[in-house]
Amino acid sequence: MIDPISIAEAASLLALSATRVRTMASRGQLSAVKVGGRWLVERSAVEQRRRGEAPRGRRFTPRNAWALLLLASGEDAPKLDPSVRSRLRRALALEGLAALAPRLRDRSSVFNYKAHPGEIPYVLEDDALVPSGISAAGSMGLGLLANREADGYIAQSQLPRFVAKHALSPGGIEGNVCLRAVSDDAWRELDGRSVAPAAAVALDLADEPDSRSRTAGKKLIRQIDRQHRARAKGR
Repeated sequence: MIDPISIAEAASLLALSATRVRTMASRGQLSAVKVGGRWLVERSAVEQRRRGEAPRGRRFTPRNAWALLLLASGEDAPKLDPSVRSRLRRALALEGLAALAPRLRDRSSVFNYKAHPGEIPYVLEDDALVPSGISAAGSMGLGLLANREADGYIAQSQLPRFVAKHALSPGGIEGNVCLRAVSDDAWRELDGRSVAPAAAVALDLADEPDSRSRTAGKKLIRQIDRQHRARAKGR
């Protein structure tokens, strides 16, 4: 999420009650993400609603969201219907990854946990986890280091076993393990990967409250959009 704000701040900007804004967030009427039981709302979505503008487009299904992220990253989604592939590429060319970000929220459900610091290396080494965000930044040369936290995608059906195996407990905003659960039907696009697609890593970093991570995520999003436009021109 780019430039997240609290429910209270969003409510003040919209002149609505916090309860109403929280309901809007939970129903997908505002671009928002729940982190450790606390909703964060995207400022641009609040500003858009203040101006009376309708959100552009419905959210992508989890499978199409991952297909789009693969295409944006310069990879292929071989099992994708050709007509859907063409539509997703057109959306990327016309709008770009940054503008499409709110429509990609259903790619996963975010859960924050707390692990013993000594367990973090084992969390990251677990084959069930596909590193993303800060845990993938190093492999992409983004100049960010994460020694005391873990971030990554996991199949929804594997989440309970993973939490028990690594003795994770609910972490809230102080958690050091971020697990992004992906529906099992969409997991096939990630299964066996050593790292998440670059576009997913970029969006996850841009969602971080840490300013250095957000800056790196936004920079990577711009780079991905430039590369995709260049590839589109070369076809």
